[in-house]
Amino acid sequence: MKQTICPVCNTGMEKTQKDKILVQCNSCDVTWTYIGNPVNLEELYQDEVYKVVDNRNSIFEKIIFWESEKIIEKTEMLSESKQPLKILDFGSGKGHFLYKCQQKGWDCHGIETAKDRADFSREKYGVNVSDGFYEGGLVNGGNFDVIALLHVLEHLPDPKGLLKKLLQNLKTNGILIIEVPNIDSWQSRVAGENWMHLDLPKHLSHWNGEVLALQMEQLGLVKLCRQNFSFHLGVLGMTQALLSRLGFKKNIIKELKNNKRISLLLPIMLLLPASVFLELLSLVFGKGGILRIYFKNINSQTPHI
Repeated sequence: MKQTICPVCNTGMEKTQKDKILVQCNSCDVTWTYIGNPVNLEELYQDEVYKVVDNRNSIFEKIIFWESEKIIEKTEMLSESKQPLKILDFGSGKGHFLYKCQQKGWDCHGIETAKDRADFSREKYGVNVSDGFYEGGLVNGGNFDVIALLHVLEHLPDPKGLLKKLLQNLKTNGILIIEVPNIDSWQSRVAGENWMHLDLPKHLSHWNGEVLALQMEQLGLVKLCRQNFSFHLGVLGMTQALLSRLGFKKNIIKELKNNKRISLLLPIMLLLPASVFLELLSLVFGKGGILRIYFKNINSQTPHI
């Protein structure tokens, strides 16, 4: 694929932007990745960063489960539906979040385009996940209380168009949860082009809270609340941002998966207290490394394209 126009509103680049990789759209204010030469998306996701690793019973899994439980608690508090809730996790990955929803007794359904990840979630966590590309229409009869896209929106070549289709599945007053990296975060500014969550060219769009809320309002959604903290993505992103200032140019996730050597682990441990402090401090100013926004669907009729 190529991407030479804004994936959200289809506005082209200005002449002054022709030499940029990251382009801020003059129409919708979304920052997007310019891809002038065709890339094979399937091959992009075969690298070590996206490699499926079995990390069950690890500290990493425990952190993800803890964060999932916090999202579930918040969703139950915000939901107007009787529990247990029916959820569609779009881009469900290895199934961590769905697994915790399932443990709460929710009616769980997932969609994951990467077959190896879908297979892992079904085999290791026993969750209901279908693999393949969503083309539109109802999923498992629709009528979901909750739809979640956790670190999915930034990967979509037509994020708004897909959401319009997907929202046909969400009840009126149902909740949409979107989590994306925060392009306006402190760690983004510290790391610059070496920011872990830029992940070029896999991340096609880059969001801040105001732009995301405005785009969702145009789809008939109202923002309920916003969160900015993630330990495993926020603190890890800040750690790589600080490391980048010391000359570290590699992807910290890839390195931790494959090269757990002392020369990497020692500086991470030394920087970890500073990373936690800075990431927590950034929350005071709304500049945490991730955006997690809960929206309510106020459409009385589902939107169509």
